[in-house]
Amino acid sequence: MRAAKFLLDLIFITRPIILVPVWGFALFGYRISTQTNDFFQMISFQTIAQIFLFSLSVAAVYVLNQVADRKVDEANEGFPLLLKAGVSNKTAWIWTIILALLSITIPFFCGFPKISVLSAFSLGIGVLYCFKPFSFSGRPILDFLSNALGYGTVAFAVGWILGTTFASHFDFLFAMLPYFFMMAGGSISSTLPDYDGDKANGKITTAVFFGKRTAHFIAMLCIILSVALAFNAGDFVALSASSVALVFYILHAFAPQNQKLMEMCYKVGGGISMLIIGAFFPILLIVGGLVFAATVAYFRVFYNVGYPSLLPAEATVLK
Repeated sequence: MRAAKFLLDLIFITRPIILVPVWGFALFGYRISTQTNDFFQMISFQTIAQIFLFSLSVAAVYVLNQVADRKVDEANEGFPLLLKAGVSNKTAWIWTIILALLSITIPFFCGFPKISVLSAFSLGIGVLYCFKPFSFSGRPILDFLSNALGYGTVAFAVGWILGTTFASHFDFLFAMLPYFFMMAGGSISSTLPDYDGDKANGKITTAVFFGKRTAHFIAMLCIILSVALAFNAGDFVALSASSVALVFYILHAFAPQNQKLMEMCYKVGGGISMLIIGAFFPILLIVGGLVFAATVAYFRVFYNVGYPSLLPAEATVLK
């Protein structure tokens, strides 16, 4: 039982629930490069395997991020899993190296060297994002550009490469930009709820540097660019997700103190985009549902907290 829990702790400190969007962004690229316009498409095991292997590099970055934030997490409230699980920094680093090696070496020996390069690039962005002296996660503009590049460009490129044998760089750029700006806007918005904590800990995010209101308008500009570029590209997937999200961005601009609207700006667009790409490739919805169910069970069984609130389970039960 102890060994099983340790193994599960290692799995869940990779934050598998937020690997689902990584898979989704890869499938965005795959859909466009294969010119797939029919819903409920099958996808080869080889493609699924390569997307998963690439995502291990992102999982490694998620572990590194928790290592980098360990001292801050010790001082703050919340439920930092690395601390709660008692996983040492040494163990976390070993696990990170294993994940990184798997994501780079296996694609290379399976005949997908470009996926290996993208995995290495993802890891490089992650190190710059997490650790000093770079610490992009706490630097204005660089924080959201890192996320936009990691999801909207690198993960997208994985699917693009798996879906086609040849395409011009211009075609890739034309297809990728709506997703890049979609992720850029969502990334900025996702830091707004953490504004007070980031400011208190000296983390100068885009939101802290510009202020909540200005940061929101920068995020909204990114979403508008995503809508315009998606419309120009004829990409109804990106257009639908960004257009719906834009409604909440506009509403929040007129009600800046509304916390729910603040969160819906990035949650609604992200959720819709995953549902749409899941309609093309149902395997994403199936696996995503299983990952969510496993995450709920893991936190409830081993830590007696409800997910995603991460509050004691008793507090999540309606009286």
